[in-house]
Amino acid sequence: MSYLIRKAISDKITQIVRNSNVYYELEAPLKRSNCKPVLQWSIKGSNTSEEEVFKVLKAVSSLKYDPDLVQEIRPIEGSGKTPSKVEFHLREETYVKSLLSQSEKEIPVERRHQHMVFEYSSPNIAKPFHVGHLRSTIIGNVLANIHQQLGYQVSKMNYLGDWGTQFGLLQVGVELLQATDEQIQNAPIETLYKAYVTANKEAIDDPSIADKAREYFRQLESGNQSPEVIKQWQKYREYTINELQTVYQRLGVSFDIYDWESLYSQKHITAVLQALELKNLLLPEKDGRKVVEVDNRRVPVIKSDGSTLYLTRDIAALLDRWQRFKFEQIFYIVENGQTDHFKALFQTTSRLKEEIDISKLRHVKFGRIHGMSTRRGQAVFLRDLLDEARDRMQEKQAQSPTTKVDVDSNEVADILGVSAVIINDLKQRRQRDYEFSWDKALQMNGDTGVKLQYTHCRLYSLLEQNENIDLNNINTDPNCLKEPEALDVLNEIAKYPQILWQTKEQLEACILVNYLFGLSNSTSRALKKLPIKTEIDSRKQQHRLLLFKTAKGILKQGMELLGLKPLNQM
Repeated sequence: MSYLIRKAISDKITQIVRNSNVYYELEAPLKRSNCKPVLQWSIKGSNTSEEEVFKVLKAVSSLKYDPDLVQEIRPIEGSGKTPSKVEFHLREETYVKSLLSQSEKEIPVERRHQHMVFEYSSPNIAKPFHVGHLRSTIIGNVLANIHQQLGYQVSKMNYLGDWGTQFGLLQVGVELLQATDEQIQNAPIETLYKAYVTANKEAIDDPSIADKAREYFRQLESGNQSPEVIKQWQKYREYTINELQTVYQRLGVSFDIYDWESLYSQKHITAVLQALELKNLLLPEKDGRKVVEVDNRRVPVIKSDGSTLYLTRDIAALLDRWQRFKFEQIFYIVENGQTDHFKALFQTTSRLKEEIDISKLRHVKFGRIHGMSTRRGQAVFLRDLLDEARDRMQEKQAQSPTTKVDVDSNEVADILGVSAVIINDLKQRRQRDYEFSWDKALQMNGDTGVKLQYTHCRLYSLLEQNENIDLNNINTDPNCLKEPEALDVLNEIAKYPQILWQTKEQLEACILVNYLFGLSNSTSRALKKLPIKTEIDSRKQQHRLLLFKTAKGILKQGMELLGLKPLNQM
């Protein structure tokens, strides 16, 4: 639905109701009402009495709306769980013109300038970036993109683990393997992981290995480590980020900020511990540990030897982020299994600093992927998984008679494979565990990333083949788009703003994914029933082509929000 009609109606409603979200709450119904264009606004609010609802219903229905936009206003009283709503029956000519004239960037922005911080991906330099990080990375990316599209100020943060006893084990493992700087630079994640695994195995039979690892970390945390080791540790981080960025680029993911766990070492969080003491939140244990109480659980924040724990550093990091960003909300996109950790983090930090209301702190949970492996076995590194997707897609292209690109080219196959993996994940409800299947993810039919790419290619090809048709200054005539297939596409286009808002409100990428499937399906049906070349009526030609151009614009933008790179040929 175009900016013009939505804004005109929402501006009127907000004269009665203080609600800045009305623009997005206006819904294009799933089913068309007698094939006439309709928008409806539901009166929600669990604490609103029936009398108040009736007053709002009457007041909103009595407002004078622009007669060139709104033909009829129909109040509908609710019953049971069905809310009361106002239906706005729109002028067909204005409705069609507004939909077909909107540009890809015409969705209006939120102008509240609220700062939203998203922390996602956040792998560990001592461990592989495996499929467990995949969901955090792509879910966090799309939710941050949606907020950005809606006009929020967004910071995308990757908080990498480079601290703790694991670093000591990593350093010992590098020494045991005698890994050179060149080896680490060429394959940092793989080499460092091998070093970490080696040290862990050796530590089982030789306790001195673990002692040496703990001593390395204690020296580093206290600032007493040798300059050579510190320099080496900094190189590990640099090499790791360089390799990660290659994987992120393939996934359509970028970050504004790379932060490190080591920013919050023991000497930097003394003030935090003192604040916990002052608030009587830090409680001693008999074994020398110090804990905080969360939901009748005693959660450690300081080890018996005085060194810090992950929770301690997360509290320090959260306080630091508050000082840096003064965020409206911060979102941690982390799997279901970390629920207790985030309860402890949020409750402790909000008690420690009253400004940071717990409502500002969000743990966006997600389930696990099962069965995601390559032909060589269980996928340990995400890079290997994406390579597998590319290679399988290349095989499919070679077998397909409709392939239009060079099948020896890795680029298109890689984009298709990555699209399949991303969409296969994002179409699931976020908190669900799911079983991965290569056959289902890569199929052309059904709701897949490959299908979205195919629809975009078809639309691009159609527009290219008919570039001689002038689409400027069309005098819009609804009678040129009367076919049910055309009306279906128009109705899908009309839903787009509310879909973005619902995706944001529920933090569920599958809402946008399923919408794009719906848009793709209705567009595919229209492509079969609404030909351009063989249509003798030039005005119908123009209207149909403009309809497909608008659908392509929304499909392209939606795909990019999900992290996909829309193809023009495949």
